[in-house]
Amino acid sequence: MAGALAAGILYYRNQQMDLTLWQKRMLAFFRFGTIVLLCFFLLSPLLRLHLNRNQDPIIVLFQDNSQSLVMGADSLLMKGAYLEDLALLRSGLQQNFQLHTYSFGERVLQTDSFDFSDRITDISQVFATLESHYSNRNLGAIILASDGIYNRGQNPRFLTVPGFTPIYTLALGDTVARRDLVINRLNHNRITYLNNLFPLEIVVEARQASGLNSRVKIEHEGRVVWEQRISFNSDHYFQTLAVQLEATDVGIKRYSVTIDPIEGEISTANNRQDFFIEVIDSRQKVLLLAHAPHPDLGALRMALEDNHNYEAKVSLLRDFSGSLEEYNVIVWHQLPSQTQAAAQLIGQATRLNLPQLFILGAQSNLQAFNRLQTGLQIAQRTQGFNDARADINPQFTLFQPTDEINRVLPQLPPLQTHFASYTLSPAAQVFAYQRIGNITTTFPLVVFSETAERKTGIITGEGLWRWRLGNFAREENHQAFNDWVSRIIQYLSVVEDKSFFRVFTRAFIYENEPALFTAELYNRSYELVNEPEVNLRITHPEGVNFDYTFRQAGNAYSLNAGAFPAGEYRYTASVNFGGEDFTASGLFTVSPLNIEAVNTVADHNLLFQLAENSGGRMFYPDQMNELVKEITERDDIRPIVYTQYEFEDLINLRWIFFLLLLMLSVEWFVRKYSGGY
Repeated sequence: MAGALAAGILYYRNQQMDLTLWQKRMLAFFRFGTIVLLCFFLLSPLLRLHLNRNQDPIIVLFQDNSQSLVMGADSLLMKGAYLEDLALLRSGLQQNFQLHTYSFGERVLQTDSFDFSDRITDISQVFATLESHYSNRNLGAIILASDGIYNRGQNPRFLTVPGFTPIYTLALGDTVARRDLVINRLNHNRITYLNNLFPLEIVVEARQASGLNSRVKIEHEGRVVWEQRISFNSDHYFQTLAVQLEATDVGIKRYSVTIDPIEGEISTANNRQDFFIEVIDSRQKVLLLAHAPHPDLGALRMALEDNHNYEAKVSLLRDFSGSLEEYNVIVWHQLPSQTQAAAQLIGQATRLNLPQLFILGAQSNLQAFNRLQTGLQIAQRTQGFNDARADINPQFTLFQPTDEINRVLPQLPPLQTHFASYTLSPAAQVFAYQRIGNITTTFPLVVFSETAERKTGIITGEGLWRWRLGNFAREENHQAFNDWVSRIIQYLSVVEDKSFFRVFTRAFIYENEPALFTAELYNRSYELVNEPEVNLRITHPEGVNFDYTFRQAGNAYSLNAGAFPAGEYRYTASVNFGGEDFTASGLFTVSPLNIEAVNTVADHNLLFQLAENSGGRMFYPDQMNELVKEITERDDIRPIVYTQYEFEDLINLRWIFFLLLLMLSVEWFVRKYSGGY
């Protein structure tokens, strides 16, 4: 209607233009068509498109790239003729299908080259890749070329593939057990303490070696520290050897466990395994200085010696002639006393910022004690004493007592405390209050405070020997008392890291794992900053240096230095901030990974089950042509046609624009040619 009205007014009611009848009709038609199309497109019409897309079937080939394939007698065959045959297999499949080729072992990589160097085998990653990359795609078949040995991840028997796709397996490796001696596994701690014996379990495996014998030995720093002859009484021999080794030096120590080879072994790569253990001297030296002999000293010494991390020395003040710098914690038993102020030694310990534990008693000089500014002031009322049991403070947060400590300590015999008034500083925290009779007071029995960088503990009563005996009388052990003493010393002796520059990394990694570092830089207000550049140098055991630069990560720094060969490495990080140079150093150990050498007998039964359960078949390397034929002739591996409907705005079609432009241009030209406006 709009088009007809516009055309009629312009060309039939307007008699001023000198146009012939056919010109009027033509121009009216063009004007009519232009208005109609413009009004029509105001309604936003859509165009419905019917699209057909073809997707060719995809064949995914996964090739095992682990070391176990080349540890047998056919290693040259695997690296030579097999790879040539595999190239022909891929060429034959590419003629009819889309072929995607991957390697798997430590990780799954899309590649066409294989070097059989991966140190672990994780077949479950194959199924994870299929799920993430090929769901809802035309996945025709999967080819898994492997020896069936896996040592990481889930059991592939219980994993499925998208769309019930058939799995064709290429069975590699040798299923026949050959003569072989193996250090199967080493079980040991990561950390031990200086001069302690640490346990080591050696799992020895021997195949097809019945009637033969060998020797297992442990070497450390070029010398044999343990050895044992071993005889094999079956062709499937397993034995676990229990060894106790002594940690004689501080640091990360490398030990080598080897089994002497025998004649006819298929491989000697699995006859040796190395392991590292960190020997630390974390024993805290605790000095117990006393006014006079007292049974409390024996109770404390036995409690500390029950924990291998502590070394206790008991001395009377008048007999002590050593240096306080040799100790980590000082325990003052009834010092300062009425006759021995011990001012010089206590002052020296304060200047050295040594943690101190004061045990008060009948011989304590409270006036001298108050002058030490420990966070507790005691105003003695009379010369009398109270019998006070422990009432543990549930709001205490400096360390976490065990459930046994919470249960047992309140039931133990009372300590003898001064009849006095107690005033605590705001920085003090009470572990236990005095319970006198059935009344819980606000008087502290065990209290801790921290001033500057020095930690102080105070036990306001004597008679700890009663607690140790009472613990045994109730529980037939000293566990609660010993744990309580150990936790007190642990809290006092722990030194907080106040450095402005810190670097963190794992002390132990395997040779297939990257060395990851993080660094933190603080300003004088202990706020994290990361503007300056942080450099890191890693030193190889042979003296070769590797230099890196950290990248900024949030408010800190991070670095992935990559993987390193087995060995012990030292690192030094450095940064210049505010005109000052800061450094942080340490070491980490890369342990060898020899898992692939432990089992060299192929598991073709696993490959057969994977193929059978999925509707595929298992083939051997000399049957690759049959494999191509089998896949090509399957009726269910065909291209898929996907039908899809799409809607598009009709105004987006370019030819409509040019049609409108043409009609308007012709109309304008004819009108101008005829003398119209």
